[in-house]
Amino acid sequence: MQTRSLETLVRIHQVQSFSRAAELQNMTLSALSMQMKALETRLGVQLFDRSFRPPKLTPLGRRIAQQARRVVEQQRLLTGLCGQAGGLVGLFRLGVISSVAVRLLPGFLRQSAERAPQASFEISIGLSEHLGEQVRLGLVDAAVVTRVPGPAQGLAFETIGREEMALAVPAAHAGTPTGALPRRLPFIHFRPSSGIGRLIARSLENLAEPPRRTIILDSLEASVEFVKAGLGYTLLPLPDIARCADARVHVHAGRPQAMYRELALVSRRDTPHGAWVAHVADGFRQVIAPETDDG
Repeated sequence: MQTRSLETLVRIHQVQSFSRAAELQNMTLSALSMQMKALETRLGVQLFDRSFRPPKLTPLGRRIAQQARRVVEQQRLLTGLCGQAGGLVGLFRLGVISSVAVRLLPGFLRQSAERAPQASFEISIGLSEHLGEQVRLGLVDAAVVTRVPGPAQGLAFETIGREEMALAVPAAHAGTPTGALPRRLPFIHFRPSSGIGRLIARSLENLAEPPRRTIILDSLEASVEFVKAGLGYTLLPLPDIARCADARVHVHAGRPQAMYRELALVSRRDTPHGAWVAHVADGFRQVIAPETDDG
């Protein structure tokens, strides 16, 4: 019996969806369905009730999926144990937020390939709150997120970096007092439901005069492009502004009242992958350090 089939069964149990499980397993829906039918034949039991659309796990199927999760986890632990003497070996499922994927992930993977050549990563990109839930459910082993206040519920957070939240304004408004900006320009608010967006919302609550007009965008890059075009001003992590800005953007950084975004690696408190978590946290810190020095 191949552990790949058991991994797929575990995915289905976790996400309660054939189509979502197929996406996570990088399979077509038909291939996943055939794989599950073959597993049922091999085990000699009915794992799914196909009178439902989509099919649902039977009570026995749920119990087998729960046990399969332990088998899959033990297989990964054995792989890691075999490689302990020579470093990390095997696959680690890592989630990252989109800004980290663009700016930090390439450097981390390049560095990791040198430090742990037998380690590989399965990357998932998403919002902080979604990635935290995926860690909790066991869909990913750890994730780099923007940490915001809230209940941890069995999760452990390890800070890997802090980034100043800076104001980006059109160059034509470089001399405009920051307190006057809400009266003169719309505020460009990056996705309010995201980790960064929630930090921005907290910052706006502390203003003596909140923005009179707001434009909501779901892209950091688009937010800076709007500033370049003179359509408004925004508040974003300074490294992301620096990555996208040009002479059309003036940056207010180093403000006494500036907030900071905390980048953290989140994992389950009971994770059996402590060596991997330490490797990932240390690797991202090393990638972030040169950025901080340059900033």
